[in-house]
Amino acid sequence: MKSWSVFQRKIFLASIAILAIGVVFILTTISWSTNTNSLNENFSLCSAMPETPDSTNRLEFHPIKIVVEPWRGEHNVYGIFAIPLQYKDISYRSKMLVKGTDNAWDATPTDGVKYGLTTPEGYFLLVSFFRTRLTLWYLVTGRFKELQQPCNWKLYLFPIKT
Repeated sequence: MKSWSVFQRKIFLASIAILAIGVVFILTTISWSTNTNSLNENFSLCSAMPETPDSTNRLEFHPIKIVVEPWRGEHNVYGIFAIPLQYKDISYRSKMLVKGTDNAWDATPTDGVKYGLTTPEGYFLLVSFFRTRLTLWYLVTGRFKELQQPCNWKLYLFPIKT
């Protein structure tokens, strides 16, 4: 049997290292997947969110449900927010921020059925998606758990004066 050259041994070791990293990534992702869907039933865990405009004329809300499953592909990292009906018929701009990011994302109305939710009495639902690529960056940098915390997600509504 012919012995391997130095180059072949390096390629073999690099392949083993890449496979090992992939296995660790998959196992870590699977272990986190059991705890990635959070339904925020206890709003008191987050700081109080005013339902009346403050000095900047904005409203703030935390999500009632967060899904963080980037391994399922695009549009599998999102938050669903319950907004009191009194704000349904006013014109507003919406921006969703996640702690640690500078980017803001839009929110769109939903009935919640597609996401396994029923709309709570006296509320309407908005959904806002977080970029999958950015989620993977959070995973690589060890900040993945931050995305699973409802207190780190905020939806801002800015009423538009007519």
